[in-house]
Amino acid sequence: MQEMEKKINGTTSEGTEQTEQKPVENAKSVQEGAQEVPSLEEENKLLKDKIAELESQLREIQNAARIIRANFENYKLDVERQIREVSKNSILRLIKILLPVIDDFKRAFVYYDQTKDLEEFYKGISKIYEKFLKILENEGLKVIDASGKFDPFLHEAFEREERDDVEEYTILSVIEDGYTFNGQVVKPAKVKVSVKPREQK
Repeated sequence: MQEMEKKINGTTSEGTEQTEQKPVENAKSVQEGAQEVPSLEEENKLLKDKIAELESQLREIQNAARIIRANFENYKLDVERQIREVSKNSILRLIKILLPVIDDFKRAFVYYDQTKDLEEFYKGISKIYEKFLKILENEGLKVIDASGKFDPFLHEAFEREERDDVEEYTILSVIEDGYTFNGQVVKPAKVKVSVKPREQK
């Protein structure tokens, strides 16, 4: 009987304890929920601040890119202007160098008009031609060597002649001189080259 009372009493006390624990658990969950709400708000605020910071950085990068682009465009214009100036000055310097040659030609023509001396006129023109070539050579112009074997980088095979007494693609004669300027080909030499005779069928 006592055991039954104990059991009943125990059960009653345990039930009382369980019923007393439920409000505590509910209170804890409410407190935890209350703690979660501020943390979400803080996280949301942090994200907004981060977005604002990134947007600010993006605007700075875009502004910097626009400045760099504008500076580059100005730099290109300056370089183009400098190239035009250098080219203009180079041409002007060459013209000044060649003006005496023009004067020599005029004097030669005047001399021939007055004397009709064709032999002296020819000698004078030859000297002017040599002077003109010398000026151009001093500026970097060179006549291409057209002796020996044909070189497709320097020569243009303008004519071909069948020959069996010389090696194939030997330069036989120069039709027009070729020139290089500071090592760069500006006009290949036009030449006549030898080729093997065709077999008679």
